[in-house]
Amino acid sequence: MDLSELTPTPTTEKSASSDSLSRAPALADSAWQLANQVGAEVACALTPALDSVLQMQATGRIDRAGLHALVSRIAQARNASKLGQQIARLALGGVQQQPEALSLSHALRNVLALRQDEVNERSVALQHALKPAEVVADSTLLSALLDTLLDWGLRHACTPIDLAVDVKAWPAHARVVCRFGHTPSDQAPAPAGGHREAKLDCLSWRLLTQLAHSMAVRLDRADTAGDTALTLEFPHTVNGRLEGAAAIEWSDPASAGAQPLAGAHVLVIALRREVLNQIRQALPPLGIVVHCVSSVQAAREFCQQALPRAIVYESMIYDSAFDALRNDIRLQCPELAWVEIVDQGEAFEISSFGGMSMARVGSDAIAQSLPSALMFELARGL
Repeated sequence: MDLSELTPTPTTEKSASSDSLSRAPALADSAWQLANQVGAEVACALTPALDSVLQMQATGRIDRAGLHALVSRIAQARNASKLGQQIARLALGGVQQQPEALSLSHALRNVLALRQDEVNERSVALQHALKPAEVVADSTLLSALLDTLLDWGLRHACTPIDLAVDVKAWPAHARVVCRFGHTPSDQAPAPAGGHREAKLDCLSWRLLTQLAHSMAVRLDRADTAGDTALTLEFPHTVNGRLEGAAAIEWSDPASAGAQPLAGAHVLVIALRREVLNQIRQALPPLGIVVHCVSSVQAAREFCQQALPRAIVYESMIYDSAFDALRNDIRLQCPELAWVEIVDQGEAFEISSFGGMSMARVGSDAIAQSLPSALMFELARGL
């Protein structure tokens, strides 16, 4: 899938490239290693293509099978170059994302339907069990992620590809699981390391890791001598209904110059210093003005002066005094956003529409999920 339609994240001209390179994911290699891999895959396709052209030049003939092979190798080289460009674009500047509630199963079915002819041509069987699951994501990036997953699987699968969508119990994260055998049944499995990993770590894999990083999707891969299993886990999974949800202008918080909520005042109520420090470190990239208090009474005094646009609080401070404060604020400002920090690992849950619920973020996911939760909740009130 071509990512050229995505809007680049705004950046300042000064040192944009060097700043962006420093944000590349740990799974992505340095620029020279990527260039080396692009060159290797292009050369691998073009070398036999050139041999075919030279033979045709010498004989003046080429049969149908030879012509088909020539076209296929040139297409492989073009695709390798295209993949390299897409990886570089994502790593260097990011893109503006417009997250919305999307059906993960529906998105995967659409990708499979669009690629069905290719799947049939390659004679690779696909088996899938897709349970309902809804995630908050940019629709173009989600389609690109699933399309690249299929690309990678089709390139390496020597057995039927098993695809599954489910939601794990805790934390309630939607997952896509892909399993296949990467070694022909009549061939001895390769030993761990070396050639096997190099074969699987192709440019499609590089693009897959970069897309997952850009979307804050967790990617895990487990290889054995003959099989591989890959899991994409979506921390931003919707718990509850999102009727009437609109697309949100959401830039990558890590991108230089991306401060979509610049100037917004957020009140933080936290008792534990370590939690307060994590929140302080997570929010500055958004350009938010953070005010911190350590008690409900201090929060009430602050709100009497001026109401913030959002309140982030530790669940342990909840009591009758906090409940009264929340009810008073809701009467004055129903659209004020609330985000609760819970002691439940990596939970991430957005609030439901039209109710008294609020977003929740696990204490182990503050850095990753709190900026997303705030952006989502604040955008709903616009």
